[in-house]
Amino acid sequence: MADATTDPIQAKLVKAIERKDTTSYLWTKGDTKPFTPRVLPHVFGDGRALLALTTLNQRPAYWVIRIDSSWDDDEIHEQMDDLLTELEEAFGRGRCGYSGNNLFWTKRERIAACQCEECSDGRFRARWPMVDDQDGRSWGWMKWPEGFDVEPHPMHRRANLLRAPAIPITSQERP
Repeated sequence: MADATTDPIQAKLVKAIERKDTTSYLWTKGDTKPFTPRVLPHVFGDGRALLALTTLNQRPAYWVIRIDSSWDDDEIHEQMDDLLTELEEAFGRGRCGYSGNNLFWTKRERIAACQCEECSDGRFRARWPMVDDQDGRSWGWMKWPEGFDVEPHPMHRRANLLRAPAIPITSQERP
């Protein structure tokens, strides 16, 4: 995993993805909810593939994560704890560390079950993109937005990969 805050590809991806008032819905169009998708500022592996990750409590809002192009579904499941930890470090945790209370609730709702500082703290209330992963998560492969040099993903037809840069051949490697 690497910090991608100075990567020009990351900056271009953030500009393409993090658009205000993106709309999506979970079950029906009547459930449409505006939100701003967020891009994790860290890259896993070569960062050539994109993953959309949402928690069940925050659907349909989602984060976009750059992952290694060699990862398959099993590898993503194995890395899920690390992915969620990175999201929490980047955007904050929407759960009380003491009681597990949902910090997206109002102060009144929180202190009914827990009186710790985190739950009773003034007017604080968790907001998107803070992470509430209490009841699970869902993810899916993503295509890179328009304007990126991509190639087909060899394992997933609904996804693509950022094209790998050409590796120059040095004089020592030539036959």
